[in-house]
Amino acid sequence: MTNATQSMFFKSEGVDAHWDTWMFYNEGTFYLFYLITEYSPGEGFGLATSPDGVTWTDHGWAIKASDQMVTYLGTGAVWKSPDYESSGRFICNYSEWRVEEDGRQTQNIFFAWSEDLMNWTKFGDDHIFTVDTRYYEQHGRWDCIFPLPRPQGGYYGYWTATPKDHVGFGFGQSDDGVHWDALPSPDLIWEGADPPRSMEAGAVAEFNGKYYAIVGQGSRTMKTMIADNPAGPYTVAPANYALLENSGEHKHTYFARFLRTPDDILVNHHAVTRFQLDTGRDICYWAPLKRAFVDDAGTLWFGYWQGNEGLKKNLLPAQFSGSTDGPIHMAATEADTDSGVVIEGQITLPAAGQPETEWPGLYIEYEAGQGSYIQVGPSGVTHFGLTAQGGDPSEREDVMARAWPFGASVRFRTLLKASVMEFYLDDLLIQSYSLPAAATGRIGLLNPANGIAEVQVWKAA
Repeated sequence: MTNATQSMFFKSEGVDAHWDTWMFYNEGTFYLFYLITEYSPGEGFGLATSPDGVTWTDHGWAIKASDQMVTYLGTGAVWKSPDYESSGRFICNYSEWRVEEDGRQTQNIFFAWSEDLMNWTKFGDDHIFTVDTRYYEQHGRWDCIFPLPRPQGGYYGYWTATPKDHVGFGFGQSDDGVHWDALPSPDLIWEGADPPRSMEAGAVAEFNGKYYAIVGQGSRTMKTMIADNPAGPYTVAPANYALLENSGEHKHTYFARFLRTPDDILVNHHAVTRFQLDTGRDICYWAPLKRAFVDDAGTLWFGYWQGNEGLKKNLLPAQFSGSTDGPIHMAATEADTDSGVVIEGQITLPAAGQPETEWPGLYIEYEAGQGSYIQVGPSGVTHFGLTAQGGDPSEREDVMARAWPFGASVRFRTLLKASVMEFYLDDLLIQSYSLPAAATGRIGLLNPANGIAEVQVWKAA
């Protein structure tokens, strides 16, 4: 495995595809684990490390599936053993589908331990956490414990499961972090939203005495449910219910997890490209870290993490020019979008009723004369799509409307690398989005005379 570093969006060069990610922070180092998915939903997981959460060194495989795995190895999480002060151990979990004595496949949860977060040793099969059939379906999902420290010590856990009586997720607790007791699945109250057909448990964190669960629905969206107690009941968030969303045909992003650090609760997720291997597995990147925060109204948001300022390496020339009647003004200098660029500036929000064709925004070329656009409209409503450099024809692909009280003028940030990018307004995440092909390095402004100013472009570290 190469020791070369990469930044911004991370994709392992040692494997062809990976999917879910989870993270752990310890003594100044960020540990990024990625589920390897070259020919199935999971064959094992790999590891990358970073001193700053921005630049990453890939170390390759950390755990591989056993020879008893028949379908896939599933996602996990990492936590400190409750007796860490004496044992020095960290614990991770993962799952495997195996054929049971009845001839059917069953998913169970397994554990491994490490003293350095780099080298992992599997516990024996006597530590398997099997499906608790009192509350959950024997042959349903049983995958991916995410830990939440209990006030009395040990952990609560949340995981993907198939409750017997409703759509929901698994819940339980552990005194030692390895032996787990399943508890009934939390009640979910769907007032204001339709129940999904299936659900994946992403993570739970406590903010101001309330518990926020981010849950996957249909592998296309991460949504928020809130409770007063770790065991629920959980209700639909009345605002910003969809934290990560794909409103169009393409799946741009999925599976968010919380990351506790000394200063913030951060969040990570993956960015999904429009490309697949011959095996059908999606090619993904780990997306840059974000700050998770709750406003005065109790709404959970994902925002720009100030640690990403470390991405800004070299300030590039940012002169834009275009024809007097054309909507797009192109930068005079090409950017190195293979390594990553940061684009920032100020946008004056259009007035209500102003035609979309006049909204200001960005144009990012992915082939000669063709590009993806981002246009910002009234109240910060943002449209994403495809357009010719001349502005016609164009195809809208995605619409994001965050219910945030934006002012008349907003600061935008775009993080762009290869074919993936994310867009912020006033440091609020608007959308993670993928292009049809890797950006060529030619960047333009859409309708700059209608309210774009102070544009700056940086080459990423």
